[in-house]
Amino acid sequence: MAKAKKKSKHISYLVRLLIAAAALYFAFKGESAKDIIRDFCNPNLFLTYVIAIALNFAGQLVFVLRWLILLRVPSVHVNYWAALKLHMLGLFYNNCLPGAVGGDALRAWYVTKHTDKKIEAALSVFIDRAVGMACTIAMVFLTYWLLPKGGKETQFTLGAEFNFVSLAIKFLLAGLVLVVLAAAVVVVMFYSRKLRPKLLTYLFILSIKWKLWVARVLEAIRLYCTKPFTLILAIILSFTCQSLPIIGLYLIGSKLGIQANIRYYFMFFPMSWIIGIIPISVGGAGVMELGLKGLFGKVAQVTTQQGLGLALAQRIIWLLTSIPGVIIHLTGKHLPKMEEERF
Repeated sequence: MAKAKKKSKHISYLVRLLIAAAALYFAFKGESAKDIIRDFCNPNLFLTYVIAIALNFAGQLVFVLRWLILLRVPSVHVNYWAALKLHMLGLFYNNCLPGAVGGDALRAWYVTKHTDKKIEAALSVFIDRAVGMACTIAMVFLTYWLLPKGGKETQFTLGAEFNFVSLAIKFLLAGLVLVVLAAAVVVVMFYSRKLRPKLLTYLFILSIKWKLWVARVLEAIRLYCTKPFTLILAIILSFTCQSLPIIGLYLIGSKLGIQANIRYYFMFFPMSWIIGIIPISVGGAGVMELGLKGLFGKVAQVTTQQGLGLALAQRIIWLLTSIPGVIIHLTGKHLPKMEEERF
């Protein structure tokens, strides 16, 4: 059983790596990798890269501050240093590892080691992610509505191949396919003599855990709803931590002479983050680059090579920012020693 599970996990890793490789192939197809490297490895860009990395890291510090504010609502006390280490570890898992366990799940698991309020602490991670995702989506739509109000260079025009209705239908169909597949798995397990006991066991465990957790989960949600000013502050911090890395990328683009208004950056990069959340690749590798290349090339009216270069600049900045997470992972600094990790 354990061997079969391990084999399945390895197959999952392999599939995600193959998808990343295929997406990167199509992203680089028709482009000169030599020219991209030459443009983006210009020594004159060194200071700009340093500023962009610093802005991205500052965004991570604000991210941790937002999480701590949300942790305080259910009176979960974890100090900033411990929260920062958990966040950087999660960042490393999200950006660098092919595993199915994302950085948020890992952060939710390890934060429970720092407090006795385990359910509330774990829930704070997903509340934190929900606030961040809502702000990311809001940033995309707000930027889209603001784009036509600018000058000629900021007019938002789409090619004939861009059809929002068609795109929405494709997403709905993809969601429907996933629901049907999940239902099919449940039906097969129910009618299989070998798998039915396992399904019933899972359902029994889920029902027990639901009864134990639901009251505390609802109480935690009620607490957040009674703290509107905390949520408003969290939203402000969300826009701040998401804007800082985008500004860094805009500085890189401007230094390279890319004639695209900053509003395109505030629309396309958040869109790439949403795409990157879909767990079909390693940290969205390839998929995000392909999407950004198309968006900047066809909508912002810059060359596809420049769009791909900006996507690669974002990837390099992410990997460099993930280095502290690698150190924390190897040294085990994410685990609490004694009581010094708590207030």
